[in-house]
Amino acid sequence: MTSDFPADYAVWHGLSPMTDFFRDADPGQFLVEGDGNHVIDAAGRRYLDARSSMWNLTLGHSCEPVKEAMRRQLDTLPSGTVMRYEQPPVVAVEYAARLAALMPAPLRHVRFGNTGSQMTEAAAMLSRFHRRMTGQPDRRYVVAVHNGYHGTGPLATALTGEPILHEWSAPLDAYVRHVTAPTLPEILALVEEIGVDRVTAVVVEPVLGSDIGAVSLPFLESLVAECRARDVHLVVDEVTTGAGRTGTMTVSERLAVAPDMVVLGKGLSAGYFPLAALVVGTPIFDALADPPLRLGFPNGSTTDGHPIGMAAGLAVLDVLTAPGFLAGVRETGRHLVELLTGLAGEPGAGPVVGEGMMLRLGLAHDDGTPWSVREVNRFRLTCRDHGLLTSYAPGFLPLMPPLTLSRAECGELVDLLRAALRAHKVER
Repeated sequence: MTSDFPADYAVWHGLSPMTDFFRDADPGQFLVEGDGNHVIDAAGRRYLDARSSMWNLTLGHSCEPVKEAMRRQLDTLPSGTVMRYEQPPVVAVEYAARLAALMPAPLRHVRFGNTGSQMTEAAAMLSRFHRRMTGQPDRRYVVAVHNGYHGTGPLATALTGEPILHEWSAPLDAYVRHVTAPTLPEILALVEEIGVDRVTAVVVEPVLGSDIGAVSLPFLESLVAECRARDVHLVVDEVTTGAGRTGTMTVSERLAVAPDMVVLGKGLSAGYFPLAALVVGTPIFDALADPPLRLGFPNGSTTDGHPIGMAAGLAVLDVLTAPGFLAGVRETGRHLVELLTGLAGEPGAGPVVGEGMMLRLGLAHDDGTPWSVREVNRFRLTCRDHGLLTSYAPGFLPLMPPLTLSRAECGELVDLLRAALRAHKVER
């Protein structure tokens, strides 16, 4: 620990070793205030938040309708649960109905949770539970995609297709298998290899978690049809793409036929409260509403359907469904892509891919070799030092600003990025 840190510094951060944190961090840069789409650190420096906190702060730091809804709920019913008993908070009932009505039919039933990881696990477990309750106990395998990201946890880590997580978190669920590429032939080949009568579900993201790019609707529509023909549940993980991130409430609503389950998270509460949801189709719900064994789906936690989160979620839906809001997200996204494309010729800048406020800027050396994840992370720090907060990934810079980004802030983002590209010292 460097001398800049107090001896009693106690936060154990996730994902990176603490020695890396102490090397790269400065207490003067700890964040103390949010203002619109910007944040301010302890030393008074101002940053444009192009990563939306952790991709979840979709309406910026100053969305008063959401804050006010949470304040009102604190004054009326500050706590409650939908995990047990027969008295759910009314606000949870109202929010579930509003959310379900925005989903494509027959996705009309909602289970609440706190994180996307929790609800992707719930989806896989629900699929297996459904099989047992309907006399198909051998259908327990779940197929996922290499490089997909579905969170961390006992089952979520297994679903996540990142080998390093598997290597260091083992042993994992033995009934999760991965395909090497998100293509229809590879997924179907693996399902056939395992045996259709042993596969319960396929889990995919509309945009692969570790490789932010374009949505492939034809692939998803074909996958829905092929899974349906085999009675394999299709779970679409929209923790990142949902709640307006790509310019629509969900990617699933663009499909000709809805998947069996959709997982939502991050932007559901605009990042103001831990909130995630699993939206389930009517056929699965009906099969379990009056089960042969008197047992409900044994999955949940104390704070599921928490009234403060429900109030935040309702207020967020008011914003997202306001006339012109999501169309504006799509339009601003196109404008930002146009500005980012103008960075061509700057040191390291590559192609721009994505839609809405889910974009990526490719980063490559002069010989075309993509930057390593270490190099992109170093560049992230250069961006930070120029007043721009971003994330990082192998070979590209994810850009996930709030949906409320203005055209002026698009220009600010690109100007800061250009300055960082020119200042950054590339190392091999």
